[in-house]
Amino acid sequence: MAMSEEVEIKNGFGFKLSPDDKKLLIVYEPCDDKIDLTFNIFKERFTDSPFAALFINDYLVSEFLRRYKNALDTESFECEIGERRDASCNVVVSIDKMQAFFSLTPNFGGKEITLADVKSVLAEKKIVWGIISNEEIEEALAMGRVANLLIAQGLPPVPGIDARFENLVNDARERKPSIDEHGNADYRELGDIAIVHKDDVLMQRIPPVPGKKGSNILGVIINPTGGLNTPFSGDKKGVHLNPENNNQLLADITGQPVPVLNGIIVQPILTVKHVDFESGNIRFDGSVVVKGDVKKGMKMYALEDITIEGSVEDAQIECMGCLNIKGGVTGNSKLTVNGDINIKGGVQGYQEITEFETNDENNAAKIITHCSVIVGFSENFSIEAGVDIIVEKYAMNSHLMAGNAILTGAKNSGKKSSIMGGVTWAMMLVKGTIIGSNSGIKTCIQVGSNPYVQKRESELKILLESHEKEQEDIHKILAFIDTHPEKGKAETLEKLHHTLSKLIIETEMYNAELNELTANMAIIIDAKVVAERGVYVGTEIAINGVLWKAQENRGKSTFRVKDAEMVIGTR
Repeated sequence: MAMSEEVEIKNGFGFKLSPDDKKLLIVYEPCDDKIDLTFNIFKERFTDSPFAALFINDYLVSEFLRRYKNALDTESFECEIGERRDASCNVVVSIDKMQAFFSLTPNFGGKEITLADVKSVLAEKKIVWGIISNEEIEEALAMGRVANLLIAQGLPPVPGIDARFENLVNDARERKPSIDEHGNADYRELGDIAIVHKDDVLMQRIPPVPGKKGSNILGVIINPTGGLNTPFSGDKKGVHLNPENNNQLLADITGQPVPVLNGIIVQPILTVKHVDFESGNIRFDGSVVVKGDVKKGMKMYALEDITIEGSVEDAQIECMGCLNIKGGVTGNSKLTVNGDINIKGGVQGYQEITEFETNDENNAAKIITHCSVIVGFSENFSIEAGVDIIVEKYAMNSHLMAGNAILTGAKNSGKKSSIMGGVTWAMMLVKGTIIGSNSGIKTCIQVGSNPYVQKRESELKILLESHEKEQEDIHKILAFIDTHPEKGKAETLEKLHHTLSKLIIETEMYNAELNELTANMAIIIDAKVVAERGVYVGTEIAINGVLWKAQENRGKSTFRVKDAEMVIGTR
């Protein structure tokens, strides 16, 4: 046959090129020396052939092996199994045009890629900056196959540094009670309000540092970011530029420093005669002094301290500093303060606060602070302090809750009781001249655990009880619809199931929080209650879960818990 004349046939097959010299063909002719031809045998034969440099397609080879095995004794055929391939290369430019990556595919019996070819591709991509050396490119070409070689790298710009403003005023308000040589805290002496004085240096402007330009691999110049030459704020109330250094701000007056964008201003302390309809509600980002009273229904807010030389009647006051009131507080007033509170005239609400109303959020006769409270007396008022509560005369029908100690009766006003009625709840100590009343009014005292944690525990139990009731109601409705399908609409069922799922998830969350609170509830071993003169019938004292009820009047007493038993001493 003509095939056998052109191709060297062995074991029934041989190799040849297509007429255009690009395709690799395999020829089969029937023979007597046909073998069990495998892929490995085929590869050995191909490697030893003159065409070993060409590319072969494994899939086409497998197809030939199948036909070879099944070929008839009279059948001759030829098929394509490979080709001659030129080497190829590609350059990929990053999105930011700062890098280029070179890839090379080797040739299979075809043309090789040269340095000139690579230069041509780079030129087509318009890459002109940061290209590696010719030697490095030729080393890569010699490897035959390359993947993602960094062939060009741009020069990133060096960012500048914007003008900066350094506040030289220490505006932290860490006002604390003075401590004497015996370690006793005087909550009446809290120190002066921090202020700045005329010609004090308030702020330093640090000039900008310019950046350096860069270039991407296309030769495009990249300008640096930053280096903005920002001037001081145009708002210069109470300040001026230092004539000897225009990068400094000096105080014009003595007053309250307030930072503004790219600057600082000085505001004098706001002083008003009264807070009433003439002044309107007060909102001030500094300290406020009221020479007179805060009238009924008015509101005040200050970012710093508030000093009121008169009294407060049925008003709302909030400040982030300390609150000092020389008069008293009456009505459903609500005081929310971040620092210490000192009310010389005492506090008196409109209605009696009982044990069952302590969590009533509608009761506006309330004081809340993160620090300590000193009041002359307390009647029908709720006071919550993060540290201590000091009632100088007496507490009557009030709810007092402190994170540390509650002390009453420091200046007995002649009342027969220092703590009478209501709930007094502290973590470490409750101390009063007399606890309870000879009329037998219920007076609850509790120490030994964190009142805020226990308050949250009570809230969680109420929420869990409510959720359990709601789930029971939904289950009853679903059971009714299950037995009366015609009564339930699809949207109703969907809403019920959605609500039930929400309740179940919230219940799990509340239970987890309750378990964590219970597990981490700290018991204060040294917690105690001190009655300096006596305890009346109707008084209940709870320490670390141990409850004691006064069945008869007692004299001077100190209550502690030891070995889960209430221990009562006289000192």
